[in-house]
Amino acid sequence: MQEERRLKAIERLVSLGIDPEASQDETTLAIPCSLSGDCKDAGDPTLRINFQEGSFKCTSCHEHGDLDDLVIAFESSGVPSTAVVRNAEFHEVTRAEPHATKTALTPRLKTPPEPPLKPQGTVTEAPPRPHRNLGERIIITLLALVFLGAGLSAAALSGFANYQAFSSSVTDPLQAGIWGWTGVIAAVISFGGFTFFYWHTANKRMKEGVRALLFAIAGAGTSILGTQMYIAANNQASQAEVTTAGSNRALLEQQLADWRVQLSGIPPETRSVEGLEAYISEVERVGRTEQKPYRDAQNELGLARRRDDLQAKIEAANAELLGKGSGDILIETQARASIPSWFFAAMLELFSSQGTSIGLVALLILYTRRHDAPVAS
Repeated sequence: MQEERRLKAIERLVSLGIDPEASQDETTLAIPCSLSGDCKDAGDPTLRINFQEGSFKCTSCHEHGDLDDLVIAFESSGVPSTAVVRNAEFHEVTRAEPHATKTALTPRLKTPPEPPLKPQGTVTEAPPRPHRNLGERIIITLLALVFLGAGLSAAALSGFANYQAFSSSVTDPLQAGIWGWTGVIAAVISFGGFTFFYWHTANKRMKEGVRALLFAIAGAGTSILGTQMYIAANNQASQAEVTTAGSNRALLEQQLADWRVQLSGIPPETRSVEGLEAYISEVERVGRTEQKPYRDAQNELGLARRRDDLQAKIEAANAELLGKGSGDILIETQARASIPSWFFAAMLELFSSQGTSIGLVALLILYTRRHDAPVAS
């Protein structure tokens, strides 16, 4: 009978919010006392509840008694702040005693419900990526714009070379325009195709990426061929200029020899043009033009002028032959003919397609909000 009273008192205490298992001590629970005003104000854990003996005692106000008295006191004065059992349940426990088996009620705490298991294949959103700082965005943006500008400039040069090469391959003006713009389209498809290839593969669209890559390779090959044809045509024109310059060189050397022969026929004592002109002017001023010295001076003036003209031609011819003149076609054409056409065409196409693609893809990555793929749990 006493045991049943104790268990019922424990049940009522649990219903009031007292947790018997809140203390590490298996026999006694210490909680703040609310049985007197001083204890309430102090809030110290002076109330000792012994659940095994069914008694309580406050070490401050010295109130004591059994658990039934404590239940009555709590119902009248209120339960102190302590560990509270929320939604406590009770289950029957069979206790073995020497001559009988009694059924008692002991409190059982409800464990928090476990979260429901997610079915396989359920996806969860990945945590968002951290935002890039402003400095990084500015630097990458500027560098991407530099790559984009350089790539578009190379693409424009490649398109111009393709247009010139393909349009000159036919004589009909209409066909020339069609073939020329085909070369321009090839240059655009080259850098556009590589850009789409990088974009599709980055988003796991491999079939679309492969198709874009095929178009890009076709455009790049056409652009390389067109640029090489354009450079080869210029080299052929330069070679023709070299041949012409060689012929002109031989002719110039022959003329130089003739001029030197003519110069050697002029007497070395011939006076200067300025001195002869001054002498003739003075004779004409005094009116002695009918005399022989005047006529000799005029003849000598003609020789002096011819001598100066021959000397100027000889000096110019020597400068051309030595490569110091303004019309040295031979050296200029040889320099143009030494450009490696295939290397230049390949580099121009590489700068066009890859530089533009790198810049565009960097801007796409930087300014396009990417949603991370869900993670399967």
